[in-house]
Amino acid sequence: MFHLFEKLKNKEVYFIAEMSANHGGSLENALEIVRQAAKAGADCLKIQTYTADSLTIDCDNEYFKIQGTLWDGYKLYDLYQDAGTPYEWQGRIKEECERCGIDFLSTPFDNDAVDFLENLGCEAYKIASFELVDIPLIEYAASKGKPMIISCGMGSEDEIQDAIDACKRVGNDQIVLLKCCSEYPANWKDMHLSNIQDMMERYHVPVGLSDHSEGHLADVVGASLGACVIEKHVKLEGVKSADSEFSMTIAEYAEMVNAVKAVGTIIGEKKYGPTEGEQALLKFRRSLFAVRDIKKGEAFTSENVRSIRPSQGLKPKYFQRIQGHAALTDIPYGTPVSMEQVKSVDAIKTERLILREIREEDAQEIVALRNHPDIFRYFTNPKTLTLEEHLHWFHDIYPYDPDRYDWVAIDANGKRIGLFNLRVSKDGCAEIGYLIAPEYYGKGFASEAVQAMIAYAKKARGCKTAIAEIHEENQKSLHFIQKLGFQLEKAEGVYQIYKRSL
Repeated sequence: MFHLFEKLKNKEVYFIAEMSANHGGSLENALEIVRQAAKAGADCLKIQTYTADSLTIDCDNEYFKIQGTLWDGYKLYDLYQDAGTPYEWQGRIKEECERCGIDFLSTPFDNDAVDFLENLGCEAYKIASFELVDIPLIEYAASKGKPMIISCGMGSEDEIQDAIDACKRVGNDQIVLLKCCSEYPANWKDMHLSNIQDMMERYHVPVGLSDHSEGHLADVVGASLGACVIEKHVKLEGVKSADSEFSMTIAEYAEMVNAVKAVGTIIGEKKYGPTEGEQALLKFRRSLFAVRDIKKGEAFTSENVRSIRPSQGLKPKYFQRIQGHAALTDIPYGTPVSMEQVKSVDAIKTERLILREIREEDAQEIVALRNHPDIFRYFTNPKTLTLEEHLHWFHDIYPYDPDRYDWVAIDANGKRIGLFNLRVSKDGCAEIGYLIAPEYYGKGFASEAVQAMIAYAKKARGCKTAIAEIHEENQKSLHFIQKLGFQLEKAEGVYQIYKRSL
């Protein structure tokens, strides 16, 4: 069983150790590379299946001579004769992979090589970067129904798409692309590893990295960008070959595997809040403490309450909310401040109503009132309010807004008749809002409550003006607000803004 997709399913990086020419002409070296690569953490040992004749022709003219690379001066045919892995070794190498518990993989370079590997029981195929444009070869290999790992060095967007299309034409969608820079060794500035994420989004297949650069920094970066496969050339110490100059030693490969695995551990999963190790440290967070003795009835101020360590008091975000409120008990110096010690917004009494600050127990009725058809139609937001959304606002937003006040209006029978709110703007304007249950329309309750709220805004917060925002189709509210002395200031879309001096 080829373990690539099993690893990907478990969100683990799949490590390929590329032997290439690093056997140095010795089968025993090849088998030792298998054994050591397995111990170093490789999931797979990869070889290449070709002959010099399957790759090129034995020709001496300038087209077939290598210039300006690691293999400068070589003739193509001679390089491939020196670097190839003999076909008669490959079955033995595969057996050694199986004995060591790692996958065997090879890169075929012609159809005969594919057939040979099929007879060998090869469970996947690797396409080299230089063969990315050999669509007939890709199509033939893919027709065997095995996973296809395709290196994309030098490839344009269209060339990569052509290779993917070739696989899919023969019914094979088991495709993994490898970002690759086909320089030996690869220069960091030419690697463009940001392509890894772009390739995942563009081609909708897993993407890994075939890395020819020195060291393992590129592999760590690639893994952090989502590379699911890392392929590196490996060599034995002291064995020279056509590929040894840019290959890793086995010890270096083991370091690379550990570093890449650490990337996955460090990135982890999306998680907010304290870790298990941080739990014991929460007590050293800041919170609100009395920094002077506070007497019952004394107002909380910045002089007697501060945000300091440790964390047994109210969270610092409540600081503005409690400013100016009276202490319900004596609070000695060095005592954490709790909400139970803080007097809430004063209740407002009118002739027929009591306006008290909203509580969690009001939530169901507030949501029902907000979603009432006769009220809901005057909101531009087409979504109904859910209980969960209201409770989130009540617990996580409202407590931290020192300029927002919400009251439930209760009549003499203890019935909640409506919701009234006041927001004090930075320029000291009282922004008025209210919702009255339809059965209480026309009974003067809204007028009574709004006037009491305006008086509170003037006295407690020093507001000089008040505004109300009314939907243009809400004729009852428009008429009512005008009776209270509000005058049309301006229109904004379907809303009309009314204002009055206090």
